[in-house]
Amino acid sequence: MKRTVNSELPKEQAIGRRDFIQQVVGMLAAAEVSLGRMEPANANQAANAAGQSGNHPNTPFVGIQMSPHTMLDEGIEPCLDLIKETAAVNAVFVYSHAFHTSTLGKPLRDLATDHGKPPRDFRNRVPSIWVRHHDEYFRNTRLRVRSTDSELEFADRDLFTEIVEPCRARKMKVYARILEAAGRHIENFDEVRTIDVYGNRGRYACWSHPDYRNFWSAVASDMFGHYDLDGFQWGAERMGPLMNVILPWNDDPPTCFCEHCIARGQAANIDAGRAKEGYTKLFEYVRRLADEREVPAEGVFTIFLRHLIRYPEILSWEYQYRLSREAVHKAMYDAIKAVKPAADVGWHVDHQPSSWDIVYRAEMSYEEMAPYSDFIKLILYHAVLGGRIYSWYLRRFQNTILRELSLRQSLEIYYDLMGYDKNVEPSVEDLRREGFSPDYVYRETKRSVASANGKTKIYAGIGIDVPGSPPEDPEKVYQATLNAFRAGVTGIVVSREYEEMKVPNLCAIGRGVREAAKTSE
Repeated sequence: MKRTVNSELPKEQAIGRRDFIQQVVGMLAAAEVSLGRMEPANANQAANAAGQSGNHPNTPFVGIQMSPHTMLDEGIEPCLDLIKETAAVNAVFVYSHAFHTSTLGKPLRDLATDHGKPPRDFRNRVPSIWVRHHDEYFRNTRLRVRSTDSELEFADRDLFTEIVEPCRARKMKVYARILEAAGRHIENFDEVRTIDVYGNRGRYACWSHPDYRNFWSAVASDMFGHYDLDGFQWGAERMGPLMNVILPWNDDPPTCFCEHCIARGQAANIDAGRAKEGYTKLFEYVRRLADEREVPAEGVFTIFLRHLIRYPEILSWEYQYRLSREAVHKAMYDAIKAVKPAADVGWHVDHQPSSWDIVYRAEMSYEEMAPYSDFIKLILYHAVLGGRIYSWYLRRFQNTILRELSLRQSLEIYYDLMGYDKNVEPSVEDLRREGFSPDYVYRETKRSVASANGKTKIYAGIGIDVPGSPPEDPEKVYQATLNAFRAGVTGIVVSREYEEMKVPNLCAIGRGVREAAKTSE
């Protein structure tokens, strides 16, 4: 039997929820005064923001990333009121396709408990697809989005139809959001999987495969043809073959060497055979490093460079991988603009390329992405970055090409290469305990704005309450928000997910936004 849950609150309960928001904002404002962070007059303004517009007249673009099931469970209107009146949000970025497994629901320990309604554990209980698809859009691809299990909670709800009127009433824009992953929710996905250097199928799809590219164009066209959307954000958290060898997330061999990638390489005058041979030798060299603790007599990094010199096709193939992904971006951009030219279409850039993947940075500037990017949203999560740099960067590189360096030496080089202030950011001993500072947000934002060179908008993804972070400091959240605007962004997107975000930190975002709005007068 289908489980039908109407999560909209009755009118009297919704009013109570608004009273709750007013009380919370008022108490937080009073707390700011007691700590000496806010003048009494400003505290009164913050308290009065609840129940009013919540925004300064010059409030810049402020988006927030949200999961559909959370919005439906809390109630659409109470949820919108909370984010507007605390964080000055004027655009919601809601998953249309929750392909990435971490978006399907989270353990209770990762969920905020101060939204006015107790959170629930939705893991494996809610849909992954939140829009209705139409087969006529998919004529040019064998791929299809799998049907939603009608027994799942909220499976009968059409969120992107339901939220339009409440958002318009609050002067909020509606963005669909997708984070690409493996093919669990895509029919015939095996036919478009990558091919590795040994001829085996990989776990992800090939960017160069026409069926995969046409699939995403069809998804985009279908959504904008049937829903009243203001914008779209798409992301894929994958490294290129070179970084996946030297900074491995798993032991997967390099990809892709399918017929479509080989044809692409040949069109660019790249010898596919030598590229495959070079990647195979580099991959096997790095695997031996992980198995053998002894450093080669000639030096680990020296032999790594020797592979690149002997096989320049390694770098050429890596660049083609990047270009093939950009072609997927451009195809979606063109498909959406053909339906709705005014749509705001952009891309999610995850934490690796925004904050430590130097190869990605070298491959393409944001200015070069601008012709098919109305905006680029960067992950700039300051608090969780410390632990990520320690575990995802320093430790992994120490097992491969930087094993001749200590973690401290590697961190020093990282700070110098990335342009972060080593006198402000944590030492190697403090990385996991302290996280990065708001200064990191300023510096990385400024670099990104310079990379765009005025040709596309930069939205800073300000992370709050991301699982794995040290305890969040609202004052640092406020400073990080203000620093993003000081560095020249067009707007921010509050991240990672709304259901994780505690109200004091949402209020800190709002304080920074309103301060930035006043400064811009």
